[in-house]
Amino acid sequence: MSESIETKQSKGIDEKFCSECGKIIKIKAEICPKCGVRQRNNERVSKTALLLLTFFLGGFGAHKFYLGKNWQGFFYLIFCWTWIPGLIALIEFIIYAFTSSEVLQEKYTVKGGAGVVIAVVVGGFGIIALIGILAAIAIPQFVAYKNRAYQVATESELQVLATAEENYFLQHGQYSSDLQAMNFTETSPEITIEIISADNTCYEAVGTHQQLQESITIDCNSY
Repeated sequence: MSESIETKQSKGIDEKFCSECGKIIKIKAEICPKCGVRQRNNERVSKTALLLLTFFLGGFGAHKFYLGKNWQGFFYLIFCWTWIPGLIALIEFIIYAFTSSEVLQEKYTVKGGAGVVIAVVVGGFGIIALIGILAAIAIPQFVAYKNRAYQVATESELQVLATAEENYFLQHGQYSSDLQAMNFTETSPEITIEIISADNTCYEAVGTHQQLQESITIDCNSY
């Protein structure tokens, strides 16, 4: 344990740990002089870049792609719609924020500046995908809400007609098929009221809204 601490403390600014044996070597060394293993062409982690990617695009796994953990980033991306990766990324953001740059650089490496580009591109596609998912959920709901509003407006118009029919029946002993005779006028130009039948026993009328594919029917028993 003491040897490990001394080793970390003795590492200089221009030095790094060998990716294979963990010995301290020059940061520009392509081959470790201790074990002879060629070093990966990696760069130091930028804490600022890591924090920004984790905070803004972490829910899509951008920070994982930045760190070269592509499989983890892939799982973040495909499950981003559950919001679970976003919650995990928030926790990781807090951890990264309270971790020193030196520790981050010792623990993680990135594969050149391409890591940031890949992370941003993946995050961008993730945002587009999420917007598409939300739109696919919201648009049908919005259409259903509008159709319901059209339906309510048509039903309200038919209720006004029903009241006019009942008043006419009280005065004349029968229902009428003449809208003008009942002093009935449509209040909305998008709604059309048509009386199918009317006699001294009952009436039947149909209301149609321009934005609805189906008509609504009302009669003396529906009032």
